[in-house]
Amino acid sequence: MTSTPTDAAAHGRPAPTRRVRNQRQMRTLNRMGLLCSAVFIPVYVAIRLTGGSTAKLDELPDLLSRIQTPVVWEVPENGVRYETFFHGYPDAGYKFVVVRVQMEARMKIGYDIVPRCFQLVDDTGLRHYPLTHSPIFIHLGDKFKLDRDDTLDEELLFEIPKAASADRLTFERYQE
Repeated sequence: MTSTPTDAAAHGRPAPTRRVRNQRQMRTLNRMGLLCSAVFIPVYVAIRLTGGSTAKLDELPDLLSRIQTPVVWEVPENGVRYETFFHGYPDAGYKFVVVRVQMEARMKIGYDIVPRCFQLVDDTGLRHYPLTHSPIFIHLGDKFKLDRDDTLDEELLFEIPKAASADRLTFERYQE
């Protein structure tokens, strides 16, 4: 049942003015537009990511996983060795550490991989960058990129104090 101006007055309320009615209608339209956007945008994004293919929709969880972890890498067992000579001698009081690293790019990496992306942390907590004449940088250059599904099995060369030992290797994007 709709109320008329006389019904509203009979109930002790003033009749809504045209301005108030227009505001109510606009509020209702805004809410409907917001609701449609909340439904349409996720559907649109899913269609754009999958190219409209339902087969690609099944790959969406894998895509999200690749975005969260774009590079998978590890130092294999027995992948660390200590050397007193590696195409030359280390500085006095130091030794070489050769670390074999295996990497896989799960998606295209949009930044350059440079020596400063890697850090070797020794058992005293000191951080060491790889030497620029590490085998990985001799083979691939002092900066390189990885494309989706590229794999590497290369070695990094570090120089650390003789009394220290390698504790862990870190990899992260380096920005100047």
